Amino acid sequence: MRRMEYYIYHLDEIKSMKNINHPASPAFPFRLLICGGSDSGKTNMILNLLLGNKIQRLHKKRKGERYVKNDDLVLIGKHIHEPKWRLVKKCYKIFANAPEATRENVTFQALKANAIPDVTKFSSDRNTVVVFEDLCAESKKIQDQIVPYFISGRHQGISSIYPMSREW
Repeated sequence: MRRMEYYIYHLDEIKSMKNINHPASPAFPFRLLICGGSDSGKTNMILNLLLGNKIQRLHKKRKGERYVKNDDLVLIGKHIHEPKWRLVKKCYKIFANAPEATRENVTFQALKANAIPDVTKFSSDRNTVVVFEDLCAESKKIQDQIVPYFISGRHQGISSIYPMSREW
């Protein structure tokens, strides 16, 4: 049997590996659906990907890494002021204001579901992660605003994460 040669023809869609800090991290831009029941650790998994071990190591004056190395984080959901998300916001502020050797040009933004921005409003020069937190039971209108992130968000450098706990 002859071996098939495999070529990549969409060279303009391949991004640098500079944004992957861990072998288990998804390659940019990615679409990630995380399913599990209530209290199954979905949000903790997301936080571990976004924060990695960097915050713990910064407190010990050591260099750490975020496993998903995005530039901008946009949280869209119902419970955007939960303690876990306040921690992420605080950590991103620390990363942005850290000493120069460990500083990162990162931003965090939290929006309610009724304020989902158009997918074309993002800069394709920056790797953006959008987390749609607890929106699986929202109206069709909200779901229709989320769909473009999964269909064409990659063209804007957007990676989408959709945690889901409700089984249909």
